[in-house]
Amino acid sequence: MKKLNYFKNKPKVAEIDVAAYMKRLGLGQEEPTIKFLRKLHSAHIHKIPFENLDIHYRRKILLDYSKIFDKIIKKRRGGFCYELNGLFYHLLSHLGYDCYVTSAQMKNDDGEFSPPYDHMIIIANIEEKDYLIDVGFGEAFSYPKEIKTGEVQMDYTTYWRFDKDPDENLLLQFSSNASSFQTKYRFAFEEKQIIQFMEMCEFHQTSERSPFTQKKLITIKTEDGRVTLTDRKLKLLKLGEIEELPILNEDEFLSKLEQYFEITYQQLSPIRK
Repeated sequence: MKKLNYFKNKPKVAEIDVAAYMKRLGLGQEEPTIKFLRKLHSAHIHKIPFENLDIHYRRKILLDYSKIFDKIIKKRRGGFCYELNGLFYHLLSHLGYDCYVTSAQMKNDDGEFSPPYDHMIIIANIEEKDYLIDVGFGEAFSYPKEIKTGEVQMDYTTYWRFDKDPDENLLLQFSSNASSFQTKYRFAFEEKQIIQFMEMCEFHQTSERSPFTQKKLITIKTEDGRVTLTDRKLKLLKLGEIEELPILNEDEFLSKLEQYFEITYQQLSPIRK
């Protein structure tokens, strides 16, 4: 279990309008307990989509959380991990949670791990227990997961657990049947500064090797499933049933974007110069 050094190591927290953030989540403010954290985490993934649209509309994403706040809270947009988890970290800090951001490395299809800072996650310590928080993955867990190895934690229809590799890195693993688990990413109890994610944030916006430059993507969890829109198809998951519809052109994409996510082209952030 890692304790924070508030005077030397804690990442700087930008001032944000907590009331506006809470209104976006549809919640009132409560004491910083694990019960409230579960509410916050669930509300975040139901209210705020994961999306990479700025990358495809040539709009620069900077790790400036006053601008990210304006985009996600005021303009009612979404974002990807550096935006969503970074902004959520700022909210949790303002609400009194003992938390920090750290780096996670995704496990690729070839069994190798991505570079450090490929993904941003949050770790919180509540009542002497450590929890993994991740509202910036797209399709991940709905509630914070207590970080302890050897115990399976259920989250709707997915089972989650933590293991360790030979180097003592923590492995987040998931399964659909609680017997055969796959590793999603690895991380360690080591707090990081926001500035350390800037290089990979830039990579994911500009490199042909980044999955985020390959297609437009926006997805959000619903009460009975999930809605996912790309520039190729609309995928509707409802009560376990999947419906997929092709997206034939840009006009159709923008129409579905407004219909299912209430985002219009005018809500996109200013064009990068």
